[in-house]
Amino acid sequence: MNKKAFVILAGLFALLYLGTLSFRPLYTPDEPRYAEIARELIIHNDWVVPKLNNLAYFEKPVMGHWLNALSLKAFGKNAFAVRFSSALLALCTALMLGWFIRRFADRRLAFMTATIYLTSGLVFGVGTYAVLDTPLNFFLTGTLIAFFCASEREKWDHAKIGYLMAAGAFCGGAFLTKGFLAFAFPGSVILVFLLWQKRWKSIFSLPWIPLVMVLLTIAPWVTMVHLRDGDFWHYFFWVEHIERFFGNKSSQHPQGWWFFIPVIIAGSLPWMFLLPQIIKGYGSKYKDFFKKPLLRYAACWIVFPFLLCSASSGKLITYILPCFPGIAILIAFGLNEYIKAGKFKDFDLTLKILYKALCIAVTAVAAAQILFSQNIIKRGLYGADETYKWAIAATALLIWAVLLQTAVKRKDAYMKFGHFAFGAVIVMFAFHLVVPGFIEIKKAPIAQLEKFKDKVNDKTVLVSYKNLISSVCWAFKRDDVYLYHKAGELTYGLKRKDSTHRLLKKEDFLKMITNPTKNVIIIMDSNKHRKTLPDFESGVWENKVFVKEYKKK
Repeated sequence: MNKKAFVILAGLFALLYLGTLSFRPLYTPDEPRYAEIARELIIHNDWVVPKLNNLAYFEKPVMGHWLNALSLKAFGKNAFAVRFSSALLALCTALMLGWFIRRFADRRLAFMTATIYLTSGLVFGVGTYAVLDTPLNFFLTGTLIAFFCASEREKWDHAKIGYLMAAGAFCGGAFLTKGFLAFAFPGSVILVFLLWQKRWKSIFSLPWIPLVMVLLTIAPWVTMVHLRDGDFWHYFFWVEHIERFFGNKSSQHPQGWWFFIPVIIAGSLPWMFLLPQIIKGYGSKYKDFFKKPLLRYAACWIVFPFLLCSASSGKLITYILPCFPGIAILIAFGLNEYIKAGKFKDFDLTLKILYKALCIAVTAVAAAQILFSQNIIKRGLYGADETYKWAIAATALLIWAVLLQTAVKRKDAYMKFGHFAFGAVIVMFAFHLVVPGFIEIKKAPIAQLEKFKDKVNDKTVLVSYKNLISSVCWAFKRDDVYLYHKAGELTYGLKRKDSTHRLLKKEDFLKMITNPTKNVIIIMDSNKHRKTLPDFESGVWENKVFVKEYKKK
């Protein structure tokens, strides 16, 4: 690949990840939460102790909040800024992977690895969403790449020491992003890899420089947060790690051990469609291939983070993201070997099957919308006023289908690969434009809340139900909101002596509005609990958001 083509493709991926961030509103629960924590770092000028609604929020360390806050300062308080650091670090992770593979393999394999990584469904979905998993994966990927580069150098020279120092610095960044997983994930990968390579002596020599760099990287903030709030480490280590992992009553998101298997399969789409070709690429020589240190390392990179995530009682889809650099490497290697073999009949057959499946999908979506518009069926994927969305979705799928049909006719297998990948990029770009309205109503309440900005000033008392607290704080730029009935994710902060008064039971709220000295506005998304309020019928219940104002007398 020449430099011009590389620049064009790099620009395409930058557009895919960065150019689409403003198309969607912020989705609860994660995006308003991380947006608001970053905003409060700025307004309080406190870059040490994370807070949400001006309450201690100790679920995560501070690195991700720093990145988000810097983005808000650079781009303003908007959806683009909230998602910017996640998208940028997804791109940087792919660049690191490409650089890494280029050091130990050819340029085409490096490009394929980076492309497969960026166009894997889970990587794209998480990378354009404001959560901490993409920054964590960036630092973990840097840790594992730097360590492997160091381990492959036989002599203890400046380069080897430099790589080990870089591994430690990246690991420190991972710790500051999400805690002790920064040690468990790369530690398990590196330990098993060195044992597999029969280099057990290296276990006792290689980790020391990285460990020193980890300590140097994390020490300033670790010390400051301990001096500012000595309870941080008890809560963060014991509740957020030990209790969640082993699944006591405080465990969140419980799932079965098998949960991440379908997540990896679905998250690897569209490349999982080419699984027969990937397997064929390894063929009967897979044992010889896996004698290569790079492929062994990639296999460990997948298996042991997967086992750690599966062993935890609490599971979310995003937790498995650290496996995907390893997945991208193994997929790219298998496809590259398949392409080099020069026999593409089954590849063309896969492309033809996928082409037909896409045509059927487009027909089904169009038929459903037409039947819905004619009141023949009760519900379609899109509302009557969202014709443009399904038109965009259908067009994107048709473009991919045409590219697949064209790919079948191409003789150059790398061009077939390019057509397949470019079609996936088109569909991913369209994704931001075609989210059905009923999802945005359910997951994006900020636009609805902002309709009531004229009723809220600095003296207005705001009360929120637990599910909406981050959105309320972000929409009205407030950090003094009361919570009604339940504390939710702010339970820890509200248990502190100086904050218990901000959790209102029904009787507390009734006292507040009996003779209010200020206007009181309560906001909730619970139909059940709104009916417990006085004169609730006169409130506004629209798009699953309830707003009721009690004016001072």
